[in-house]
Amino acid sequence: MKKALLALITIGAGALIGDGLVRFPVVHQVAGYIFQRGKLIALVRQSGVFEADVRARLREKQFCAAREDFGEAESVALRDELIASEALPTNAVKTNGSDRVLAALRNQFADDHQFRAAQHHSGVSQRTLRRTLADTIRGEEWIENQIASQIAVSDAEVQKYFEQHQAEFKQPTRIRARHIFLAAPEGSAPEVTQAKQQAILDIAVRLGRGEDFTELAAVVSEDEASKTRGGDLGFFAANRMPAEFFEAAEQLIPNAPPRFLQSHLGFHALQVTDVHPARPLALAEVTPEITALMAAEKRRTAVAALESDLARCTRFVVK
Repeated sequence: MKKALLALITIGAGALIGDGLVRFPVVHQVAGYIFQRGKLIALVRQSGVFEADVRARLREKQFCAAREDFGEAESVALRDELIASEALPTNAVKTNGSDRVLAALRNQFADDHQFRAAQHHSGVSQRTLRRTLADTIRGEEWIENQIASQIAVSDAEVQKYFEQHQAEFKQPTRIRARHIFLAAPEGSAPEVTQAKQQAILDIAVRLGRGEDFTELAAVVSEDEASKTRGGDLGFFAANRMPAEFFEAAEQLIPNAPPRFLQSHLGFHALQVTDVHPARPLALAEVTPEITALMAAEKRRTAVAALESDLARCTRFVVK
C-alpha cells in the first residue's frame, strides 16, 4: 500500500514538474507495478516497454503466423523487435497500407467466421491488430526513407560487377518444342501403361500419314496447358523439363519428324521447332538482375547500420 501511494505521489509530482522524471527507469518500474504491466524491459525515448507489451506482441505474432510454438530464441528476437519498433520515429509517416495488409491476412482464412475465431483465440482485437499493422508499415516506410539514398546503384557499379562476374551470366541452351502427351506416370497400372503405349503408336501412324500435328494435339493430347496451343511448350531450358525429355529434345533438328518417347510422366510425340544455343549475356540484358542484387546487399548493410544507430538511442534496463 505504501509503495503504491509513493508511486502515485511520484507520478503526480512528475506530472507537475514536467517530463523530467519520465527519463528515470524507476518511475516506469513503479508505474508498471501499479498498472500490472510487469517488469520494465527497456526505456526508449522516455517510453517504457514492459513484459505485458512483449506478451501482447507475442500473441499478435502467433495469430499472424498461425502458430503458437515460438521458442525462447524467437521470443527474445520478438522482444528486440518490439524495442526497435519503439525507437522508430514513425509518427511523421502517414500510411493507409494497413487496410491492404489486413485484407491479405484475412484472405488466409476461409471466411470471416474463421478469421474472427482465430482472433478471439489469440486474444488480439481487430483494433489492436490494425494498429500493430499500421505501426509496422510506418516503421518500414520510415526505414526506406532513411536509407533510400544509400541503396542507389550507379551504372559504374553495375559495369564493374558485370566485368568481375561475367562468367556467371550465360544463357543456357533454350529449345522450343511441341508435343502430344498421354499421361502414364510411374506406378500406373500395367493395363493403363499398355493402353497409352498403344495409343501413342496410333498417333505416330496418323502423323506419318500426314495429319496436322497442331490439330491432332488439340484433340488427343492430355496436356491441358499446351493442347490449346497445338502442343506448343514455348522455349525452355534444361531446368524446366524432365531430364529424359530435354535430352531427347537436344538430339532433334528443328522441324524434323517427331520423336516418340516415354518419360516418367507418360508418352510423348515430341517435335522441336526452334533452338537458341547457349551464349554469354550482354550487360544490358543482366543490368536489372545486377542492380537488384547490389541494391539488396546495400540495403542489408544500411539497415544494419541504422539499427545500430537506433540501439544507441535506446536505454536498455533489462538485458
